[in-house]
Amino acid sequence: MYLLISQLFIAITGRNIPEEAFDVLFPLLQGERKGREDVCLGVTDYSRQTPHQILLGSIPCEFYQSWEQFLELKKKMRTKEWKNRYYLDRNTNIARKCKPVWESKTIWVDRTAEEPWTRLNYILYMKSEEDKKVVLHNINQYGDIRGIDVSWMNCCVFCGEFMRQRSYSFKSDKSDIEYMCKQINRFGYNYGSNFASSQKRNISGVPICGLCEGSKERQGEHRMNMLSRGDWGETLYHERSEDYHRNLGDMYEKPDIRQIPVDLVSGNKTPLECVITYWELTDPMSDYYWHPDLTADEYMRWIEHTHLSDLNFDDPDLLDDDLWDQVEEDPLCVVEDVIDGIIQQLEESQ
Repeated sequence: MYLLISQLFIAITGRNIPEEAFDVLFPLLQGERKGREDVCLGVTDYSRQTPHQILLGSIPCEFYQSWEQFLELKKKMRTKEWKNRYYLDRNTNIARKCKPVWESKTIWVDRTAEEPWTRLNYILYMKSEEDKKVVLHNINQYGDIRGIDVSWMNCCVFCGEFMRQRSYSFKSDKSDIEYMCKQINRFGYNYGSNFASSQKRNISGVPICGLCEGSKERQGEHRMNMLSRGDWGETLYHERSEDYHRNLGDMYEKPDIRQIPVDLVSGNKTPLECVITYWELTDPMSDYYWHPDLTADEYMRWIEHTHLSDLNFDDPDLLDDDLWDQVEEDPLCVVEDVIDGIIQQLEESQ
């Protein structure tokens, strides 16, 4: 049975089943029939995902506080009125249908509030980027609910490759997905509603595939394809076209690297290691902005040179200066410094 599942996985996804899945699958496949059915259902759901994803937000809570209420919502979404309002492209001579190829739902209980309440994450998976834009426009233009584009959360920010395993964890996560997207979009990481809440590690940060994360060559190769956010993270608007990056490169001056010593070697292995968060690489207002006209090696050497030039190695005590006195945080130390200064002035005047 495990061999059959492995072959199905390769046929559907084009990849070998992860080795760590064996510890989970083997007991299920040896147990009751329900365990085997759950495995087959998981593989099927895994294959149905697409990179073009829409999260439905602001769904009235009376539609999912019980299973019967949720079935009423599903029934409403199957009506002709719903389909004509949201799944129809009206910009063509002949109206074109843009129905989702799959839908996923995760109903969970939110216990972060004073009183627990039932929440719903509902995601539409569209066939193409064009269909996604049509349905997004229709939902936000004509609907009582909101459509949020969450496609960027499951595609590598460098190469744009669809990260199917991350997407599967994303759709199954029992947390506020819209809040998660906003946190990662603004800060580069989702710390949850509080720092104590645990988050799934593989979906808690900016999506970066395993091939690009540790590869200087791939990061340099896909520089003009990197995902860039708009409005400094205030909205979920993103760009990743070559024209967009080329225009930014023309607007902002390329750093002068002629003064950097030829033998200077960066202490980082990739441009990603030069920054705290990924967004600093594509933000032209950041001190760590990766100008499109710089190669990966040039960028890393420039960052290394910038850091070294900010340090004064001839200073015996880097903390003993006027700037440190200005930002001293302990009020008692500030008072002591003032008193010592007054005493010194009195002694000098006598």
